[in-house]
Amino acid sequence: MSLKISAAVFSHIGHRSNNEDNFYFNGLYMEREQMNKGGQIHSVVTENEQMFAVCDGMGGAELGEEASLKAVQMLREYQQTCLHPDSSTFLDEAIGNISAAVDGISISHGMASGDCGSTLAMILLKDWSFRTVHVGDSRVYLLRKGKMSRVTKDDSKVQIMVDEGEITPDEAWQHPEKNIITRHLGMPMEDGEKLKPTISERKDLMAGDRFLLCSDGLTDQVHETIIRDILMNVSSAAEAASTLVHKALTEAEHMELASDNVTVIVLDIVKAGEKDDNQKRIHMMQGLRGLLIALIALLAGGLGWAGYELVTFLLR
Repeated sequence: MSLKISAAVFSHIGHRSNNEDNFYFNGLYMEREQMNKGGQIHSVVTENEQMFAVCDGMGGAELGEEASLKAVQMLREYQQTCLHPDSSTFLDEAIGNISAAVDGISISHGMASGDCGSTLAMILLKDWSFRTVHVGDSRVYLLRKGKMSRVTKDDSKVQIMVDEGEITPDEAWQHPEKNIITRHLGMPMEDGEKLKPTISERKDLMAGDRFLLCSDGLTDQVHETIIRDILMNVSSAAEAASTLVHKALTEAEHMELASDNVTVIVLDIVKAGEKDDNQKRIHMMQGLRGLLIALIALLAGGLGWAGYELVTFLLR
């Protein structure tokens, strides 16, 4: 195996009556009865395709829990059934379907479309590459060679203000409207339309990379400089995840606030494949195999050459 990851997750209810956070840990997540208890997992994963995500639910009458749970349940189904889960075409379709299913929770409870929802911050790792998918203000960070960068950009009101130069990033962190998000799983859509997530290009992995996925229960309370220091100085993924969660809880206590739910995933890339010519050939052969299967299925279904457009899906 050319990909080896030391992975850890920690989800904590904080000082709230319910935990609307959930996580997807390469096939594992919290069932409804577990969510308020929280969860901690640490494992070394060697599969050459891996998927992790944080979902932060929202909505009254416990609908936030239902929303984030629905999202992670459907992510597992997607990972288990999709031939190429890191394909942007398949991801786009899957996240649109998840969003529609989350919106169905609102409708089934007699509420308006979009009344409940969830964020999504996800990373897919495949041998020598990674790509991220996100909606909302849960985040993915990368610590590489001592430099921490935010891989995702929040779908939020204050992020728009930052982009337009109205406020600085530090002002955004303290802004009273920092929790107003502009997009989420389950948001209302026009008839026939589906939510389009933000999907990054595939990027190279490096041994020594450390990724952080988190809900805003961490980033609302702990400044990015402190997050970086913890990621830099705490050696194991499990200890880093625990340290970050407890830092969020203590910071909220110091500010005399009721701490939010907080969920953190830390991924340490122990070993990654190299994108040499052989790797490229293997990746192309896998892609061609998946493409052939998809075309055969379309032709067998009587759709003629409509499947031709799928030719580009693995090149994205």
